[in-house]
Amino acid sequence: MEDENEYKKLPTDEKCVHKLWKARVAGYEEAIKLFNQIDDEKSPEWNKYLGLIKKFVTDSNAVAQEKGLEAALVFVENCGHAGKTTGEVMSGIVSKCIAAPKTKTKDLALQVTLMYIEIEKHEVVEEELLKGMEQKNPKVVAACTVALNTALKQFGNKVMAIKPMVKKIPVLLSDRDKTVRDEMKALVVEMHRWIGPAIEPHIASLQAVVQQELREGFGAGGGAQPTRYLRSQQNRVRDTPAADSTDGAAEDDDVEAGGGDSADMDPYDLLDPVEILSKLPKDFYDKLEAKKWQERKEALDSLENLLKNAPRLEPGDYADLVRALKKVISKDTNVMLVALGGRLLGMVASGLRTKFSPYAVACVQAILEKFKEKKTNVVTALRDAIDAIYPCTNLEAIMEDMLAAFDNKNPSIKAESAVFLARALCHTQPAAFNKKLIKAYVGGLLKLLESADPSVRDAAAEALGTATKLVGEKNIAPHIGKLDNLKEQKIKEFADKAVIQVKVAAPKKDAKPKAPATAKGDGKPSAGSAQPKPVKRPPSSAKKPAAKKATGRAQPSPPREQELSPEEVDAQAETLFAADIVNGLVDSNWKTRLSAVQSFHSTVQGLTTADTSAQVLYRVLNKKPGLKDTNVQVLKARLEACKYITENFPVSTTAADFVIQDVVTKLGEASCSAISADCLTALAEASGMEHVLNEGLTFAMDSQKNPKVQSEMFNWMAVAIKEFGFTMNVKSIVAHSKKALSATNPNVRTSTVNFLGILSLYVGPSLINHFDSEKAATKQLISLELDKYANSSPPTPTRQVGRVSKSASKGSMRDEAEDNYEEPVEEEPAVVEDNRPRTDIAPLITDTLVGEMNDKNWKVRNEALDKVKAIITSSSPIKPSLGELPAALVARLLDSNSKLAQSALQICEQLATAMGPKCKQHVRTFFPAFFQAFGDSKQWVRAAAAACAEAWCSAAGGAAAALEGEMLHDALRAGSPTLRAALLLWLAGKLPDVPPKSFPREELSVCVPILFACLEDRAAEVRKASADCVFPFMLHLGYEAMHKQMDKLKPGSKAVVQAALDKARPNLPVQPLPSKNKKDEPRGVKSAGALKKEAEKKGQPAKAKGPAKPASASSRGKKDDEDFSPLLPNNNAKNQRIIDEQKLKVLKWNFTTPREEFFELLKDQMTGAGFNKQLVANMFHSDFRYHLKALEALSEDLHENGTSLMANLDLVLKWITLRFFDTNPSVLLKGLEYLSLVFQYLIDADYTMAEYEANCFIPYLVLKVGDPKDTVRNGVKALFKQICVVYSVTKLFGYLMEGLKSKNARQRAECLECINHLLETYGSAVVGGSGSSGNVVALRELARHIGDRDNAVRSAALNCVATAYFLDGEKVYKMIGQISDKDLSLLEERIKRASKSRSAEARRSMLVPLSASGRPVQPPQEEHETSRRVISVDTVPASDYEEEEIEEPPPPPVQPAPVEPRVITGPFGLDPELIAKLDAAVPVMKRPDLPEIDLKFLDEPVPASTVRAVTAPVRSSMVNMSPPRHIAPHPLVSTQHQQHSHNAAAVDDSQLADTIHSISSPDLNAAIRALSLISGALVSGRGPALAAHEARLLSAVATQLRRLRTTQANSQHALPAYKYLAGALTTFYETAGCGSQVGEPALCSLLGELLLVLGGGAAGAGAGAAGADGDRLVRILNNVCVRVLEHSPRTALLCAIVSLLHESIVETDPAFPRYQDLLLKCFWKTLKMISTWDVNSIDYDAVLYKIHLFYKAYPNSYWKKNPDISDTPYRTVKTLVHTLVKMKGASITNHLTQIPDVNESDLYPYLHKVLKQLKLDEKKDTPTEVNGNMNMGGGMGVGPGVGVGNAALNAGRLPRALHEELALILKRIGSKEHNREALSQLYDLRERHPEVDIWTFMQGSSFYFRNYVERGLKEVGEQRKLASVPIYKHDYKTDNIDISNENDEKSHVIFLERLRALQAKAGLKTESNPSSQPRTPVGDNRSLGDAAHDAPLPRAHSIDPQLELHTTQPVSQKNEAAVDALRLKLQQIKSSSKR
Repeated sequence: MEDENEYKKLPTDEKCVHKLWKARVAGYEEAIKLFNQIDDEKSPEWNKYLGLIKKFVTDSNAVAQEKGLEAALVFVENCGHAGKTTGEVMSGIVSKCIAAPKTKTKDLALQVTLMYIEIEKHEVVEEELLKGMEQKNPKVVAACTVALNTALKQFGNKVMAIKPMVKKIPVLLSDRDKTVRDEMKALVVEMHRWIGPAIEPHIASLQAVVQQELREGFGAGGGAQPTRYLRSQQNRVRDTPAADSTDGAAEDDDVEAGGGDSADMDPYDLLDPVEILSKLPKDFYDKLEAKKWQERKEALDSLENLLKNAPRLEPGDYADLVRALKKVISKDTNVMLVALGGRLLGMVASGLRTKFSPYAVACVQAILEKFKEKKTNVVTALRDAIDAIYPCTNLEAIMEDMLAAFDNKNPSIKAESAVFLARALCHTQPAAFNKKLIKAYVGGLLKLLESADPSVRDAAAEALGTATKLVGEKNIAPHIGKLDNLKEQKIKEFADKAVIQVKVAAPKKDAKPKAPATAKGDGKPSAGSAQPKPVKRPPSSAKKPAAKKATGRAQPSPPREQELSPEEVDAQAETLFAADIVNGLVDSNWKTRLSAVQSFHSTVQGLTTADTSAQVLYRVLNKKPGLKDTNVQVLKARLEACKYITENFPVSTTAADFVIQDVVTKLGEASCSAISADCLTALAEASGMEHVLNEGLTFAMDSQKNPKVQSEMFNWMAVAIKEFGFTMNVKSIVAHSKKALSATNPNVRTSTVNFLGILSLYVGPSLINHFDSEKAATKQLISLELDKYANSSPPTPTRQVGRVSKSASKGSMRDEAEDNYEEPVEEEPAVVEDNRPRTDIAPLITDTLVGEMNDKNWKVRNEALDKVKAIITSSSPIKPSLGELPAALVARLLDSNSKLAQSALQICEQLATAMGPKCKQHVRTFFPAFFQAFGDSKQWVRAAAAACAEAWCSAAGGAAAALEGEMLHDALRAGSPTLRAALLLWLAGKLPDVPPKSFPREELSVCVPILFACLEDRAAEVRKASADCVFPFMLHLGYEAMHKQMDKLKPGSKAVVQAALDKARPNLPVQPLPSKNKKDEPRGVKSAGALKKEAEKKGQPAKAKGPAKPASASSRGKKDDEDFSPLLPNNNAKNQRIIDEQKLKVLKWNFTTPREEFFELLKDQMTGAGFNKQLVANMFHSDFRYHLKALEALSEDLHENGTSLMANLDLVLKWITLRFFDTNPSVLLKGLEYLSLVFQYLIDADYTMAEYEANCFIPYLVLKVGDPKDTVRNGVKALFKQICVVYSVTKLFGYLMEGLKSKNARQRAECLECINHLLETYGSAVVGGSGSSGNVVALRELARHIGDRDNAVRSAALNCVATAYFLDGEKVYKMIGQISDKDLSLLEERIKRASKSRSAEARRSMLVPLSASGRPVQPPQEEHETSRRVISVDTVPASDYEEEEIEEPPPPPVQPAPVEPRVITGPFGLDPELIAKLDAAVPVMKRPDLPEIDLKFLDEPVPASTVRAVTAPVRSSMVNMSPPRHIAPHPLVSTQHQQHSHNAAAVDDSQLADTIHSISSPDLNAAIRALSLISGALVSGRGPALAAHEARLLSAVATQLRRLRTTQANSQHALPAYKYLAGALTTFYETAGCGSQVGEPALCSLLGELLLVLGGGAAGAGAGAAGADGDRLVRILNNVCVRVLEHSPRTALLCAIVSLLHESIVETDPAFPRYQDLLLKCFWKTLKMISTWDVNSIDYDAVLYKIHLFYKAYPNSYWKKNPDISDTPYRTVKTLVHTLVKMKGASITNHLTQIPDVNESDLYPYLHKVLKQLKLDEKKDTPTEVNGNMNMGGGMGVGPGVGVGNAALNAGRLPRALHEELALILKRIGSKEHNREALSQLYDLRERHPEVDIWTFMQGSSFYFRNYVERGLKEVGEQRKLASVPIYKHDYKTDNIDISNENDEKSHVIFLERLRALQAKAGLKTESNPSSQPRTPVGDNRSLGDAAHDAPLPRAHSIDPQLELHTTQPVSQKNEAAVDALRLKLQQIKSSSKR
């Protein structure tokens, strides 16, 4: 019992093959559960069972077999590779299951069978079932029949092919087993349900009883629909209405979900071809030549007996048979035999179908001529014959014969030909009956409509009516014209009766645009399915617009217009023009006429197209004398008016005719020649080039004799055809040119020859053939001229041919506008060849000549060929009617005499050249023979055949002509190896140049099996040629279609063919993205408004072009599908995606291999995010080349649209992870290359990668680090190094540790190498700190891999542990735990070896520190040359620097200072000699010279009693020159910073970028450290190194400000962080040379953030602290704002402020209510400073452009419409414009170059207004100036009060400008907010204009107000005096001010005491050169007491004047002056030391 249950311990796959049936049953049950649990259809788990499924279904135990079938069913349904088992499993099912006794077994077998069909293996299943029908067991036969019946019923005849089943009908219906017969009857009935009457021929041979039974069972046949679909169809059927499912059935049978329609199934397709040629009696042709009609009839009867039993004929050479039957029809005297011959010819044509086409045209010609017979039976037979022949040809091929029949004298021939045309049109697609054919046939039918014979008239009316029904009345009516009512009525009757029996292809046009949508679910193939074909449809639908474009280039017919009577013209003229104008035009006085013409011209300029027409204006203008005016001036004026009318009014040909001749006449007058030529050009552009050229040339050559006019006409034509191109008929031009060449005037001849040279560019060198009759000398001249242009191509036309204006008359133009029925793309006719007279050589090809060509004697045959050659040579060009020549010549192409074959090929080549494009109708006759000649054993015959085929392809319009009628297939199938090699090489050269869709692709599709066979041919040349041909075939068929045909190959052959396909596949072209098509369109993130405006702009010109021919519905739909939006949108949707994934609303991005739902999820997310539709389509295409295109587009878009990439980084990275699982290496390598660009961009943009983004990408990147290819691995490792910069290194380490769990040894080794790199670069911190538990776990995991089996893994693990040893020392041995002795010895050896190359200390010194977030902070190199850290006065708070200097051991106590002062040796050491020089350089003061001051006391430390304990924060309000002190760290400074503080003295220039990047870090510790490093770099004199990084620095600061404002507004750390940022900005802006490289974007972001913090965030930042802290922060930021305004680049500052003001008007945040007010104050501050700027320091173009954008968005009307919005911004910008105009003067109008349209805004008018006003002011003020006082700045003032004349003041009045300024200042003084600033302005105004008496101006004010002003002015004056005292002034910085301790003032008292002692020694205050003052603006009135006491920054003009009310001055002004003196002295010392 135990032994029996042993199987339960076995795995499932072993149970399934166990010898015990119970074990197998258990295994099958487990397998069913397992199969249902596997989610991935491509999982490796399936592979275990692929070889076992056959055993499942053939189990010997019935119970187990039943379970096995259930398991097999689940397997087939869920496994993606189940298709591989189809053959063997179905074989087992047929033999063991399908006829099993148990019903359930049979049912399961049937279900498995149907499931195999569903997964696209229907062909194999049907093949196996048909084999089963051949078995002897009737039960199996019946069961197979039932299975086929069920499959056909469920899937339809599109899936289950009926043709193989049909062959079984007679066999099984005569079977002896009744069950088999019954089941076969049921199957036949089911076939009839799908294909209808097409089944009838196959049951005709059955017994009558059986037929009767079957017909009783038949219902209404056809139209059935399937109930089950293939996998590839299921998604489409789910989304597609049933009505649409059959639209494209004709195009691609196996694509559509629709079932069979009886109309689609042709009985012919179910028939087997029969070969009859060999069965003909040997004397058949002799009997046909017999004189006795009985013998001839006997021969025909024998043929009829053969054809009755052969409804489908085997293709072959039927030329002799057809020629014989045609001879019977044409020449036999017995009408009974004529009828019989006609009937037989129709049977042959019906049996051959398309294979009959080589003989069709000749037969149609013979039958049309025989329609003259009167006998009804003969005519009926001929009708049937010609109707059977027509499907083998087309209307274009038989057009000449039909038109000749229409012109025949015999009315019977006319009538029958017209009736035949009517019948033919019923079987013609509308697109095939194009305009060219309509024009030709309708012209012939109209003649017949006038015939005297009523039968002819009726036949013509019937043909016209059918044509009308076919293409529509609107397309046929213009060609018919006006007919009498009776004829119109008759045509209409026939049109109503006509029945179009062809399925019109128009509905397909609507279906095709749906193809991309239909293929939506095909991004990833379904289980076991071949790739569905709808992906191939878009190229075919895309062809339609191209076709429109090609045909649309033809010149449209100009508008027709009715000629007006003179009375109507006069009546309109009276309403349009004054009477004196109309009368003046005909006045005899030339001056009156000139005046009238000028008045006429000006009046016309005011008219529109709605007012009048060009015809009226021309005729009024041309009133006698009109354009024949004798006065040159008047004539020129008339021509100018004529030109204007032509260019601005729609011109019909009727109107143009009134002036063309007169204009051409004036070409001969030298004075008017140029304007006449311009006028003709305008006429050609308006009414059509062809009309003007023909009318003008006809008039010049026929109606007038002036040679000058003729010469100039040809000169104009030479220029015109280059401008317009040439598409017209050359016949009339050649006729007139011949006249001109015979002219006596040499100028005319020369002009003509020159013109012909230009014309040859368009019609080719064969133009010379038209002048064969000219004299030899003339022809030589023409030939020489043509040779000049032989190798040139025609220039691109610069004018539009035949432009038709939108308001032209509608009568004829509506047809053009509404003509939207499709036409095929036609080859442009060879214009010259088509119009040369052609010779019909058919009469010359006599029977005698044909007999000689077929003679047995080769010499006779040779002579006959020579005769044919002579006929062709003498008759060229010839008509395509060749009589019996083609058949005779084809026989000679295969002549046994190779020389004759070569001659025949040369004759064929000559034939093609002589026939031109018309040779196309003989292609099917000659090309099979050409292909046979390709395989000739003689090389010269093969060469002649290739040359002949080339000539025919050139003449017929391309090689597509040769790809019809299965000629290729027949030649390759039956050909020799030589033929195959030559033909395949020819195809390889020709196919790439053949346009797709220009031939049926089935022609190539049937050749694919032969091509595959040739790939394995024994002959090397065949293999090589076939390999070269794979790619050309794939160009037209596509990879999928060719790959699908591999299914029928043997397994051994598949590998060879697959290799060839894979080699060719990457070369396939890919449809480009739309963003490529629009190269000039700037790619970038555009708002919806911007895109809308662009769309409107693009739409306007299109509308203006008038009723151009609209595109068809399909082309319009195609354009709608095109997406020209940016590739990636710029939005905030990423946040929502993160939330959705966190809340599990969408699938978590976590998989081993990506399943279908992940593809769908990502596609939906991209679509929802607004990705470009074409980009998404390419990203999820099944073809990898589209992925490459998507990557190229993304790469190109990266730098232009990087912000959008960052907004959608998660989606892009997810898509790349999906591509990691592709097998194609090119996509993978391209993806890694793109990722490298992406991460470099992210590094440059200081981007921080989110955890969400990393989690969906890095785990899959780790998988690829183990890729077999070196290039992939190296690319991945390079990416890891980049990721370290934008993502936490510690988290990356965790991902790499996860990668060590892989079974892939290469992946483990590479992950270990990456970990080793991280440890070497960043130290143990990447693990989680020295000695931590995380470190122990990680090291133990690394040490575990030392014992790995793989050598590379062991080596990499040893390196990792050795690196850890060098970092952490001996404790690593404890951390790695117990390892084997062998591993331990290996580790010790590795450590010993590695220590020789580099010491542990060296390794540790090179580590890069990590911030708290795990991001690297690049530390600077330690400066070894200095013994201690140099303290700079410009660094960011010194206390912080000192905090960072704390080392690991406890800080030593502060050492007392030595008695003797130390000598400072650093760069800031004091040089006594230098100090003496500086003192000597001080200018002489009023007091005696000062004694030399000893400044060495500065080296002395502050006494210990004044220093606080180490634990308390120390405040140094003055410059700290004491040695470094160890102070307790700030809570924001991390321990890690302290560990690396010895490296933080300065930052290396190469590390500036990384340090700046850290400023924006979310980790405040990292940000503060980076700020300290940058400040240190600035004060140490390395400001220039920051020049390239200034914009990034300010952007990083702005980013940090934004983060503080939004995320940590109320945090306790916010206030100190703000102060650090403010200190860094102040240091930056006060460092000489810094700030000049800052651009507008960076300035915008910084200034905007500062003002937002000031306007609302500052209060919040200080909310957690005392109120004083908040106030102090406001003052700090005020000062920073002032620095930014004072030291920023002028242009960038102005542009930034205008842009911020622009954005602030509508976008106001309620959280920051004072933002706009503060911004306006910044604006006013800047306006005040402008007067001090250099005039040329501003880029006026850029500033004016920003102002233009402001005015454009918010014009004056905006403020009037919104009175509730303050217009202060608008007035402020006007003030800026006013100031700029005063600075630049009138030349400012030259600086509008960046503005595309100055009329879009109020700027341009306002500029002129200001300029005008300034000129008025100058006029008023300048004459009264007394002493010639001019405006400051030399002319135009630069300040608001400048330019005021003294005379105005002397006159007792103030000038207006000064009056307004004074009033504004006094008004501001009265406001609480601006009083201090306004008092300073008033003081400045008094200084500038001391003569102004402001008290007189204020006499209306109150006493208190005047008193307040007076006191205020005194205070300002005192402050100015103090500020102007030359004292030592230091560039005061914030570095040594501890803003956290406000009350401690002892530290600065010592310095004040020493300062007083120093002043006492000096006795006086010293004065210094003002040039040595710090970099502060002129008139900087700062309260230094405030700055020294309350804030870390010096105060400047406050942005917020409210702060003035809260400031105090605790330190006396004298002390301030002393401190300033000391500062300045130290600054000089510092700057001189640097030098």
